[in-house]
Amino acid sequence: MATRIGSYPQIIRKDSEALHKTAIEPALTLLKGKEFHQANTEFLNALEDFRKQDFGDCLTKCCSSFESVMKVLCMRKSVAYKQTDTASTLLKALMGGSNLDSFWEQPLILIATLRNRLSTSHGGGTQSKIVSENIAMYSINATAAAMLLLNDEFK
Repeated sequence: MATRIGSYPQIIRKDSEALHKTAIEPALTLLKGKEFHQANTEFLNALEDFRKQDFGDCLTKCCSSFESVMKVLCMRKSVAYKQTDTASTLLKALMGGSNLDSFWEQPLILIATLRNRLSTSHGGGTQSKIVSENIAMYSINATAAAMLLLNDEFK
């Protein structure tokens, strides 16, 4: 019989304690819901990549998790979407049926922008892509906060 890990042991830096309590922990609790299984796996993988200092892949998996959450929310609220829709398309579809005004689009889509510009999900051409620890940490925290915001908006 296989054992499934729902979360990993965590070492929390003192400077991150407030963010951990207000964003990461609540996001991990949200993602334990059955409908968020895929998003949970992706977010846990992002956290694991951060732990391994694979910051480029961390950004990629943060955005994957965010997209998965948006697909679940689209399904929950009967918002039309395709499985192949990008984060931008999903966000626009969701925002069309919400109380969030267009101001929120740019801060929320930043998760996908970070992935597209900095992560290893797109080729670097002649330049290697180096993602710093602080950018990866920002991406994790922003992803957690964005998932919570959208989930609360679409309960």
